[in-house]
Amino acid sequence: MILTCSSCGTRYSIDPATIGPEGRAVKCAKCGHKWRELPPEDTPKKVVVDTPPEKPVVEAVSAGPDQGMSIEQMTAAQVAPPSAGNSVKQRRWIAWLLLLLVLVALVFGAYLGRNYVVQIWPGSATAYQYLQIDVETENLIGLEIHDLKTKSVLQNGVTTLTVSGLIKNITDVRQPLPRIKIALLDDRGQSVYSWTTSVEEPEIEPLSQMEFSSSMNQPPEDAKNVKVDLIDPEN
Repeated sequence: MILTCSSCGTRYSIDPATIGPEGRAVKCAKCGHKWRELPPEDTPKKVVVDTPPEKPVVEAVSAGPDQGMSIEQMTAAQVAPPSAGNSVKQRRWIAWLLLLLVLVALVFGAYLGRNYVVQIWPGSATAYQYLQIDVETENLIGLEIHDLKTKSVLQNGVTTLTVSGLIKNITDVRQPLPRIKIALLDDRGQSVYSWTTSVEEPEIEPLSQMEFSSSMNQPPEDAKNVKVDLIDPEN
């Protein structure tokens, strides 16, 4: 329903139900002009019931302290309160967002603190290595691999790959020499072939080093990199 102030011409859209069947005193929110607005002609009429008549309540613009309902109040009646369904949906979205933020924080923390995680949970090093994430692990055997080299030679139609390097004892005591695992990796870092070898000497002197070398024929064509590990005797 459209109301038009006869004084300033301001137009308002209101709910006809706020007028009521008997009309209502209204006041323009812009200029303060007051008048009595009657319901539209097509407003449904009340059904008269055979009951004792009651004294009608007459509402006039100039009567008493009631200066009429302002149009701002009448239009405010049309604003529906937020439904409970929308509130529940909003809480669910907030809960999912908080859960996502917690998961992101855990993953980010596990990556930044990966070395600390491996220290308190050594078994997690395997998971990090599977994801191709470098971690610092504790050296339990006191030996390290250095100066790793590869050499490929083609002779009589046969390709021979030789892997060599140095085993260093980083401790001040004699250490037993474990077996050596050599793995060939593809472009994605996955092992395509591996074998083990050993050196002749059973032990290595403190703070010294020893050479190792091992060869194989016809390495896989998808082998692009080499990884060498010392096998812990306790495993």
